[in-house]
Amino acid sequence: MSLYYLPEYPLREYLAKVFNVDAERNLPTLYSCLALLFSSLLLGAIAYAKNLDSDRYKNHWKILSFIFLYLSLDEAGQLHEKLIDPMRSLLKASGFLYFTWIVPFGFLVAIFLLSYSKFVFHLPVATRKLFVAAGAFYIGGSIGMEIPGGYLFSTTGMESLPYLIVATIEEFLEMLGIVVFIHALISYIKTYLGGVSWNIYIPGKNTQVTEHQNIGIPALSEAANTNLLR
Repeated sequence: MSLYYLPEYPLREYLAKVFNVDAERNLPTLYSCLALLFSSLLLGAIAYAKNLDSDRYKNHWKILSFIFLYLSLDEAGQLHEKLIDPMRSLLKASGFLYFTWIVPFGFLVAIFLLSYSKFVFHLPVATRKLFVAAGAFYIGGSIGMEIPGGYLFSTTGMESLPYLIVATIEEFLEMLGIVVFIHALISYIKTYLGGVSWNIYIPGKNTQVTEHQNIGIPALSEAANTNLLR
């Protein structure tokens, strides 16, 4: 949108491309990819702790970790967009369904929400509220805003101001959803898992025998009073 409102300045079009939230292989894409990957790692840490504790919902955490790993890869490679042309031809879709990837993904999201309803309600109230808010932001942006975005893209073009506004809102909601989700995960780890310690092992030097030096990186937070990992 800077091409519409900002005057001419050096590297104007280059910077607009680098920071364009609706483009690929630029800084917003890198940020979203890493944020989703970080979410996957946090979920994996929780899943590991739950597995040690033989928690009833340990597999739910594991599946969530893999889902966010896929979302990170999808963000990097735009895998879902490969469904647009074949689905559009199959459904003869246009207008609001112009971005036809939302049809199969919307179906999968509906199944996911139904299958994870008990999991969400078992969460502590504060965590549950943050999970619901994060999901509403992310799904509302990625699928909800894609519906009017598809209509505007097919009728006014990708460089029209209305489409750019919708696309910007879409990406903002997705990023906001991930930020809220990461906050929810870190808060959950702090309050209910007593924090997480990350260790890096560096092979020892000046010896023929393989030794390792343990460097402790501080936990994400101080251990809570209730520590479920014993």
